[in-house]
Amino acid sequence: MASALRVSTRQLLRRAAAPRAPFAAVSGVRHFAASPLEATSKLYEDIVAKSVKEFKANEAAVSSNLDAEIASNKIVLFMEGSVDAPKSETSYNVVKMLTQVQAVPMVSVDVLSHPAILGYTVSKTSRSRGPHLYVNGSFYADHDGILSKFNTGDLAKELGTASTMSSGVFGGELPIATY
Repeated sequence: MASALRVSTRQLLRRAAAPRAPFAAVSGVRHFAASPLEATSKLYEDIVAKSVKEFKANEAAVSSNLDAEIASNKIVLFMEGSVDAPKSETSYNVVKMLTQVQAVPMVSVDVLSHPAILGYTVSKTSRSRGPHLYVNGSFYADHDGILSKFNTGDLAKELGTASTMSSGVFGGELPIATY
């Protein structure tokens, strides 16, 4: 057994001197995306198309559940992930904006939990990029719309609540905790 594992110095030198093929010839040609953003965008559009197809296959059940959710809550955010753990930068930004203006009470729906949920909100809004915000039962805005309303101060006027802001020395600031 020990002799089978032993390799002589002469055998090692023969292996080292043997001609080898270049790495690319061994593993094949590697292809890189000419535009990674374009490839990612295409992938997202494929996911949206499959989600809409899934929604259309289960439209009655999905619509009845999500329409009831939108009707029974003042603010509903369809986002990637949850408020505590957003899974995209746009969802994170919308959560930060809604937190800053203290838009409460709010319910979030994770569009990644089932393809039909993303298909529902894309079909209802005709906008493929999320997150989508619904206020008082109707579509309010997507990320870009929320951002523009936040920058102009309209988001705070329309959805914000001043009653939860601090007073005194830190007046107008968001409370860190209430002990």
